[in-house]
Amino acid sequence: MKCFPFMCPVAGSRCLIVGGGEVALRKAQKLLPFAVKVEVCAKRVLPALQALGTVVAAEYAPALLAGVHFVIAATDDRELNARVANDCRAQGIMVNSVDDRQNCDFFFPALITRGEVVIGISTGGTSPALAAALRRRLEGALPQNLHEIAARAEALRGTLPAAEYERAVERLLAGEEV
Repeated sequence: MKCFPFMCPVAGSRCLIVGGGEVALRKAQKLLPFAVKVEVCAKRVLPALQALGTVVAAEYAPALLAGVHFVIAATDDRELNARVANDCRAQGIMVNSVDDRQNCDFFFPALITRGEVVIGISTGGTSPALAAALRRRLEGALPQNLHEIAARAEALRGTLPAAEYERAVERLLAGEEV
């Protein structure tokens, strides 16, 4: 499935994660640097996950979706994950049902984050392992000071004509002084 990579601010958004295991923990850890308000619903919750988010209930119920911006169904119960996905879709809430592409409205990309620069790599859910391998390969090719380059490029933005600005950004990426 070919997906368009929307990049949108999520700070302050509420995310309900249904599930309390390792997968739920990994999803929460990806979201927290973006200031998402993570809430967790699960019968059993890993202590590390409890420390990251608010446990809101032991049993999933559709009422937990009120005011939520997006949901991650991350249980080991495929029927429950599908029910969560159906409930979300009925309410117009985006849902990611782990390991079930048919019940996903969005996918988690493999991320490279350096300051304000965020690069997401997705295979549309076909192979998270490939996305992770590509992330590792690309990380090695990027300048370590990419966050500083981005800050310098931001400072130059609007101070030069467009074509000159683009050349200046290229020079910054090449490690040259501008």
